[in-house]
Amino acid sequence: MAGLNETPKGERIHIVFLGRRNVGKSSLVNAFTGQELSIVSGVKGTTTDPVYKSMELLPFGPVMIIDTPGMDDEGELGELRVKKAMQVLNKTDIAFIVVEAGCPLQSEDTELLKIVKEREIPYLIIENKADISKVSVNKIKDSIRVSAKTGEGVSDLKEACVNLQKKETEEKHIVADLLT
Repeated sequence: MAGLNETPKGERIHIVFLGRRNVGKSSLVNAFTGQELSIVSGVKGTTTDPVYKSMELLPFGPVMIIDTPGMDDEGELGELRVKKAMQVLNKTDIAFIVVEAGCPLQSEDTELLKIVKEREIPYLIIENKADISKVSVNKIKDSIRVSAKTGEGVSDLKEACVNLQKKETEEKHIVADLLT
């Protein structure tokens, strides 16, 4: 029997962090994994390509964590970054759409949410930077408030992710039983 670290990439649960620039996706990836996987900076566009990390994440087991560039990147190079980030959705099992707590949803956020729903990818809206803004201006279903900086809500996020994964697995089994 192969160890968990030997699980092929395609058999891992792919969890992707999406959102605009500087909403804290990379910081949240680091808080979620408990590791310094992604470079964090106050400079917009620090993450230039999707960052993949195979790891074991309790209680999931083998997962692929994917940090993406900002979906609002600008210019010719920015458009290429956004295109690369969108390609990640082709292999996504769970999508975390990261927004800034206390800020209204932007057009990029709503467009991303629309795309994820159309592709029927289980998702959560993550209102990051809850330590800065204690007020939720968006009344969003399927959202959770966290602070990557303080760790507030990160364990709740992991629990919510487990529930999304269980729901997805149950739905796949229901369909699998209908097929011969």
